[in-house]
Amino acid sequence: MSPFSRSAVVTLAMGQAVENLDYTFSSFAQCPNVELHAFILEEQLPKRRIPSIQYHLLAPSPDFSHPLREVYFRRMEVLDELGADYALTVDCLDVLCLWPLPPFEQLLGNADVAACVEHQGGRYLLGQGYTSSFLNGGVFLWNVPRSRDIRAEVVARGRAHFRTLTDDQFCLNEVIQTRYFDRLRILPCQYNFRAFFKNSRRGWPTVEHLDGVMIYHNNECVAEVKKTLPGKPRATLLPLPVDGRPLTPREQFWRRLRNKFKPWIVE
Repeated sequence: MSPFSRSAVVTLAMGQAVENLDYTFSSFAQCPNVELHAFILEEQLPKRRIPSIQYHLLAPSPDFSHPLREVYFRRMEVLDELGADYALTVDCLDVLCLWPLPPFEQLLGNADVAACVEHQGGRYLLGQGYTSSFLNGGVFLWNVPRSRDIRAEVVARGRAHFRTLTDDQFCLNEVIQTRYFDRLRILPCQYNFRAFFKNSRRGWPTVEHLDGVMIYHNNECVAEVKKTLPGKPRATLLPLPVDGRPLTPREQFWRRLRNKFKPWIVE
């Protein structure tokens, strides 16, 4: 990382999150050489402030029809006010940093934007029509000056038309996957891990450990995850049993049959 570059983790907060940024957001303070900035979408700054966080008051705007949409879209817009070279934008109350992150410049490589695929990545979308890599909007990494045109287009799209409260995720994917896919880097899911932890929900993955996970993002499990910290920096990969000899066709058949009924696909 360049010794002269600045990196920031940025969130927007309103309501109950304003007084509780130590629930998840302050966990990013463990990252070396990274500033934490919280933009508060209220009439005044909170009385309770976390020392590791720099607070900024942001006057509400009616442009996005609903405060939640405003939070999601404007967190991309405010990056240009910080003078940072690299920025990680995160949801304010359900994104937990489990381990110190590598330098943001390293994670981005030569890309202008980086993100992880949503737990169900195959989606139809406007523009390109389809993607197998639908990006989750809750954790996004930006080269701030080089991504200004991308972010401006996404925010303008959100201002122009209301579809739903989480419209930022649709606009991000439509703009990036159609027009700027060559400036995108898709990160491993360890940087935005969405699986349920020791809990289950139909259509979602469930795991029994979070070893190797850098950033965890699932509101329903954050409280339980915080009780189990710390885990291990890397997950353990057990060796497969050694066959010791070539299997007969009959043995191969029964091995393939048993393997077929293992839960490989999330349903």
